Amino acid sequence: MGPLESGDPERIGRYRLIGRLGAGGMGQVFFGRSVGGRAVAVKRIHPHLATDTSFRQRFAREVSAARQVSGAFTAPVIDADPEGEVPWLVTSYVPSLPLDEAVRSLGPLPEATLRVLAAGLAEALSEIHRVGLIHRDLKPGNVLLAEDGPRVIDFGIARATEGTAATQSVIGTPGFMSPEQIQGMPLTPRSDMFAYGAVLVYAAGGVGPFGEGSMPTMVMRILQHDPDLSAVPPSLRRLVGACLAKDERYRPGPGDVLDALGDVPAGTSWLPPVFQRGVQEQVAKVNAALSGASAADPADGATAVLGGAAPTGPGTTPPTAFLDDRNGRTAGQDATSVMGVESGRTAGYPSTSVYADSGPLAPPTPPTAAMPPTGRHGSPGTAGDESAYADLYRGSRADEERRRREREEAYRREQHRLRQEEERERQREEEERRRELARQEERRRRAEAEQAHRERLRAEREAARRAEMNARTAEQPGLWSFARLIPLLIIPLIQIPLGWGVSHAWQWFTASDAYWGAPWYYSGILTWDGFLQALYLGYFLLNNVVSLEYLARSLRTGFVTGVMLAVAAIAGTNGALWYFGFFG
Repeated sequence: MGPLESGDPERIGRYRLIGRLGAGGMGQVFFGRSVGGRAVAVKRIHPHLATDTSFRQRFAREVSAARQVSGAFTAPVIDADPEGEVPWLVTSYVPSLPLDEAVRSLGPLPEATLRVLAAGLAEALSEIHRVGLIHRDLKPGNVLLAEDGPRVIDFGIARATEGTAATQSVIGTPGFMSPEQIQGMPLTPRSDMFAYGAVLVYAAGGVGPFGEGSMPTMVMRILQHDPDLSAVPPSLRRLVGACLAKDERYRPGPGDVLDALGDVPAGTSWLPPVFQRGVQEQVAKVNAALSGASAADPADGATAVLGGAAPTGPGTTPPTAFLDDRNGRTAGQDATSVMGVESGRTAGYPSTSVYADSGPLAPPTPPTAAMPPTGRHGSPGTAGDESAYADLYRGSRADEERRRREREEAYRREQHRLRQEEERERQREEEERRRELARQEERRRRAEAEQAHRERLRAEREAARRAEMNARTAEQPGLWSFARLIPLLIIPLIQIPLGWGVSHAWQWFTASDAYWGAPWYYSGILTWDGFLQALYLGYFLLNNVVSLEYLARSLRTGFVTGVMLAVAAIAGTNGALWYFGFFG
């Protein structure tokens, strides 16, 4: 939680803002308090998005969908204004530890805690799916470890499954997206179950089931590799593995998971002590922020509890307005002077006395035992006392020592001021560097998402091209297939019986009433003419049919050599038959 910045509003609706929780592509998220003192998270949409009519419609649908989910397992929506000049959304603030930060800082969860987490997330998803929603971005950063159990948050990209829901865009977090979500297919609640299994693997081992890497690498692993479940306890490994099935039909639903887990034992606290201390620290910070905000003045109390500047008012002296007690001038006129200005007191150090320091406005110095009244010429009253008063005159050893200490003190103050300025400059540079890194990370993430989208389209086109090529190759005839046809086309093992049968069939047909011409008589295969008739007719029928079939397949698959061979076979067969007088 950070302090409010200069351009941030003090209130949104009836909610007073106390600090900043974060910012994203949709808007800023503030920590605030309601009129009754309830801790809330206020999401304020970016002004440039508020002018987009289609965005306002999507935001209104998001608010309407999020209101349907029970707050028992999520951060419920308690107020919103989608129609305001700048739309905003208010949810209950849950003091807790995000799962990703907790595991990264404190280590993986033990088995008992993991079972409670699994049951709590399954109950949350069951409630989300009950009202017809799909979360679409369930990840460790959207799971909170609260004192009373896990909570699921961030429905910023959840959409209702019916109506005009945007189910075709690829939205999610690498490593926690289901295969169908990566491929841009229509989603069902079983897509959330894949992310559910990935979150449990992360909680058990600190790394997701598909490791870490760039967007294309994670997409390839999710689509083609098996998940790594080595860190999951054996009692939960089979259940988690079922949730991570590539085919959504084989994934269990939240109710199936709850039935498999059974009654999870609950003790005084479901979290280990080190996690519980972290949650309690967050609760204490929230309580301190709320109590500080309620007691502070509305004009300046919003940032006082977050480390902002201290309030000023009547009776409070500004840090740059201290006046010199002796001459009435401000310390800012001469920060390093040691003669004529009492700078030590203005800088917060004890005052430094310098002989002959008083100006025209300084009161006369009364005589003391250490400094008796002087004569008319300002010399000591007796010569015997000269050594006792010598250190009060300029140029003496004590005076030089005093000057040296004053110069060293002034040098130290100047060095301290320079170090403070350097530290402030370093902090400004560090903040600018962090912002630049955040911008670079955002650009890199967008570039990776675009690259993954292009890779997916390219892979789909390549798969379609390979499938078409394989289909054509499977149907394409080869030279060897034609070579196997040559004996069939030359040796009359089939041609003679085929010609004999067709000749008898033609004789029968011409003798029937269906034929209007003169009947044709076949002399039989035992005569020379009948033998030649059967031989030639068999060659004509078989060779032409086989060659035409080969020609058709070659033309369909673009096999030029096959086309030439088939044409040659047809021409050779019919040429030979013409030569022997078959057609005459």
